[in-house]
Amino acid sequence: MAIVVTREAVKRTAAVSSSAYDGQIDALIAELTPVIAYTLSPDALADSTLEAVLSRAATEIIAGEFLAQRLREQGATEAFEAGGVRVGETPQTRANLSDPYGLMQRGWAQLAPFLKPIYAQSSTRNRERQVTEQTLSGW
Repeated sequence: MAIVVTREAVKRTAAVSSSAYDGQIDALIAELTPVIAYTLSPDALADSTLEAVLSRAATEIIAGEFLAQRLREQGATEAFEAGGVRVGETPQTRANLSDPYGLMQRGWAQLAPFLKPIYAQSSTRNRERQVTEQTLSGW
């Protein structure tokens, strides 16, 4: 079974109706779908009942990357204000600019149960390390 991500699904998820970005979306699909598939366990990829779940999660990841790239384009977050009216697109306050709408995080969270063990391991990189009495007993 293969993960199926279509341009129409990415555009619908990203709320894009223009065909101006079709090439960019197609390139992201071609680039990211194999990467996402590589992180999944062979059992998950072989299970045809999971195809819709895996494809939807991959679609959200790709749509999130597309929207993040759009936000990084020059002038994308410029705005002006006149007479108390603000015109322009700005991300939410404190938004993560690498995933401004949380789509990539949501997609990877949906894939978490199906990842290869090496990719499913938790990391303490972004967490506070806990010190317990047991770990201190050797000091």
